[in-house]
Amino acid sequence: MNDLLKYILQIVVACLVTLGIHMLVLFLMDKPLFDNQIITAYIGNVIIALLMVIALLNVPETLKNSRGFLFLIGSFLKFGFFFLAFYSNFKADGVIQRTEFFAFFIPYSVALVMETKCLIDRLSK
Repeated sequence: MNDLLKYILQIVVACLVTLGIHMLVLFLMDKPLFDNQIITAYIGNVIIALLMVIALLNVPETLKNSRGFLFLIGSFLKFGFFFLAFYSNFKADGVIQRTEFFAFFIPYSVALVMETKCLIDRLSK
């Protein structure tokens, strides 16, 4: 299996497992499962993570030393995604609730860790 497919599968599986655990915790806490744009957060973070891993693995030879900057661009894209898709809805009542915060932060964190793992694996070769 080539590296790109391996990394894509790792990101998708890690985020799906995390989503399942996240939903289980919400269920056990008797909170609404599909509130706070949770599915949008997971899908958006997975898509951005996949795009960044694809970009990092397909960097032209002349830009190999710029992978760190590309990685940072991915973080800025996720930050922009949060402000465009979530911030105004979360802040509508004047306060960002814990469930709202974690609905975005958990998939963001998992995707970031998986991106970092892929980049570390790639740089160590």
